Amino acid sequence: MSIEIGKRYLIIHADDGGLCRSVNLAIVKSLEDGIVSSCSLMAPAPQFENMAAYFTNNSQYDVGIHLTLTCEYPHFPWGPVAGKEKVPSLVNSNGHFWYSVEEFIAHASPEDVATELQAQIEKCLQSGLKPSHLDSHMGTVFMDLRFIEIYVQLGMQYQITPMLVKPTEHSSDIIERFDFDVEKEAVDKLMKMGIPFLNLLYMTDNSTESLQAREEEYLKVVKNLPAGVSQIIIHPGYDDDELKSIMENSQSREYDFSVFVNNLVCFNSKRI
Repeated sequence: MSIEIGKRYLIIHADDGGLCRSVNLAIVKSLEDGIVSSCSLMAPAPQFENMAAYFTNNSQYDVGIHLTLTCEYPHFPWGPVAGKEKVPSLVNSNGHFWYSVEEFIAHASPEDVATELQAQIEKCLQSGLKPSHLDSHMGTVFMDLRFIEIYVQLGMQYQITPMLVKPTEHSSDIIERFDFDVEKEAVDKLMKMGIPFLNLLYMTDNSTESLQAREEEYLKVVKNLPAGVSQIIIHPGYDDDELKSIMENSQSREYDFSVFVNNLVCFNSKRI
């Protein structure tokens, strides 16, 4: 698709494919019946294989690799694809990924990050997936310029576009939230190499307490999109017993799912 200067383009992206059955089913429904236009899968997650099998048989959908270096669910842990012995700085005493981004930053070595990210890409390719892009779970690869370089280099090596965001006034909120430390010189260098950048990346902070509030939140974002390519990251899921057992904010995923699937009349209304 060619991009016309001055026009606005929006990618609605479903995150965390492979996390669990409730999330997988909601992502598939969002793609099939909603206005979600892409998604990404986590190779280390427990239900990755089921999701990968679906997409190898449904290649019409835009699927990326959600490179994963943490697991924020203490009662639903997972560990590295490469094996804990090969990437010791990425795991806790139980052999699982660190629960928080802060723990990851405190321990992770660039060598182990490179080993694990490559193992995840290889697993996805061996499963039959044809990924369109790379992105990062919890923004971990954007926490250190050394990790960003690994991320971009792997994208170039495998010819898979790495998702990157321009550090502008439009994206400053998400950059601040993830504590991105992207220097202008590094951005200029990457852009000269022809690597595309998003003009805006938006993800809810889960503070909305009702479906109506979540809908209004997204409507406001869409109304104020800058020129260029923007992306809204959503986390669809069915708020069932499985999802409730994994996370405390399971209802937030039901809100995302409902806004972009069940409430399409409202979302596509003239209020946008």
